[in-house]
Amino acid sequence: MVGNGRKALFSERVRARGRVYFFDVREATGGSRYLVISESRRTHDGHERSRLVVFPDALNEFGEVLRRATDVLTASSGTGYPQKPVRKP
Repeated sequence: MVGNGRKALFSERVRARGRVYFFDVREATGGSRYLVISESRRTHDGHERSRLVVFPDALNEFGEVLRRATDVLTASSGTGYPQKPVRKP
């Protein structure tokens, strides 16, 4: 159980380049579920944390845009830059 009556259903962590990303699926008191993506990174003053909340009604579009962005990042010409820009339809 997470604070404020929220139940943790799933939690995974990814470490990359001095940052830690947390992917958490939670359930609110009323039973609705949502995804929380958090980033934690070190700063000169300690740690900074950012959060993004994705609700089920936006999950398909969010996932599709994330997939397209991933495709652009991985389709490089060997220089680390995409071969051609991809435009939103």
